[in-house]
Amino acid sequence: MFSVGDCVAIPAQAAGDTPDALAADKVSCTADPSYTVGAMADASGACPSAEYQHVPTQFADSSTTQLCLVPNLVANHCYVMDMPIGMLQLADCAERGQQGLLVQVTQRLDVRDQQACPAAVGHYAWPYPSPPRTYCTLTIF
Repeated sequence: MFSVGDCVAIPAQAAGDTPDALAADKVSCTADPSYTVGAMADASGACPSAEYQHVPTQFADSSTTQLCLVPNLVANHCYVMDMPIGMLQLADCAERGQQGLLVQVTQRLDVRDQQACPAAVGHYAWPYPSPPRTYCTLTIF
């Protein structure tokens, strides 16, 4: 159903929804936010690197749990990271009242480099192996 290189979106659950299994949908790679399938999980359900985002089986359907994902985000946009699984939703950078962690992507680099981002309080590098990508982020709230 999905292949390495595909772009997918994983729609968020609305607060108060019954917890249905999350399901990835193929989307255009220009969708914001979306994810690039960087690898497929092995038979035990593990991705080849802990850097990939991965939806555990208790939260997603079987085809989605096989995906090792690299976020496909836009520099200067803000995203809320939903917990506990870390899926990202586009957010207003000024809205601090949202549930989850609010981060701003300050740079998008097409290399895997943990050292590429500023070493300052609240700034983090999110490196991914394949496709090689690093996001420099600022935690807002």
